[in-house]
Amino acid sequence: MNVKKLLPIIGIALLLYILLTMDVGKIIDVFSRINIWYALLSLFAIVPVLLLANYEWQLILKKHNIRVSYTYSLKNIFIGYFYGFVTPGGLGGYTRALYLKDESGETIQKCFVNLLIFTTIDYLPLLSLGVLGGFLLSSRFPNIFPIFLALFIFIISLLVLFIRKNTGKLFFTKLLKSKLLISYKDKWHGHINNLYEDLPTVKDLIPPFFVSFFGWILWLSELYLISTLFSIDVPYHYFILIIAVANIIASLPITICGLGTREIAMIGLFSIFNIGQENVLGFSLFWFSISWLIPSLIGAGVTVHETRKNPTLFNKKT
Repeated sequence: MNVKKLLPIIGIALLLYILLTMDVGKIIDVFSRINIWYALLSLFAIVPVLLLANYEWQLILKKHNIRVSYTYSLKNIFIGYFYGFVTPGGLGGYTRALYLKDESGETIQKCFVNLLIFTTIDYLPLLSLGVLGGFLLSSRFPNIFPIFLALFIFIISLLVLFIRKNTGKLFFTKLLKSKLLISYKDKWHGHINNLYEDLPTVKDLIPPFFVSFFGWILWLSELYLISTLFSIDVPYHYFILIIAVANIIASLPITICGLGTREIAMIGLFSIFNIGQENVLGFSLFWFSISWLIPSLIGAGVTVHETRKNPTLFNKKT
């Protein structure tokens, strides 16, 4: 049995379990009491966040000497949303490296590494907030802080070691000399240089990091305002840190866009404020719609359009 095919079912099963343990009538009532005009306005809350994320990526692209327009990189982000939506953990989002390669004319290795750096830099500010959240909530959830702190240190260490050409190239060279990969040595040795072509320095990544941090604060603040539609009354600093923790838990690559794991995490975390489970679930599903579902539907249209422009995109040798 293919485990990968079962992963999307996990999230759906978790969500169904949550729904079965709740009063569906109360959930419907939560949505019926929402101000429709504020709800419609909230659908556009993701727009400034996406524009900031695109600006952040443009900073990394330019330092990596990959030249694409601001408009194209935004379209590529939507392509990533689509592929990320249809794969567990959003890992399919890296498929957009093929589209970036086609647009920029750079190697697939360079484009993939660029996306890896971008997603890492975009994730680190969220993880730093999650570490603070874990510390704040340690009296009720003692395991979160040490796990998130260890993960933060691990990712930072990997990023620094990878970006430093000497240590990074040494690691990949030794890896190819291992018994497991020795047969691929001649084929892949030349690609190591492609991985490090025009690679940004750690110093180059500091401005994008702060742009990402501001983007996360903006997004979490918008979600704080949106949460009032669902009668969630929590102090601001607790709210943004709880959402950061829930987001990190939802990023585990075991469900589609964190569906199911996010809801369970949020219900547990907000329980310390005695917020109704139906309110939390309603807010989480609304959050999922504006942050994943709608951008992914837009991304589907963009993906079809960009793929039609180059129907042999997936047949080209990389």
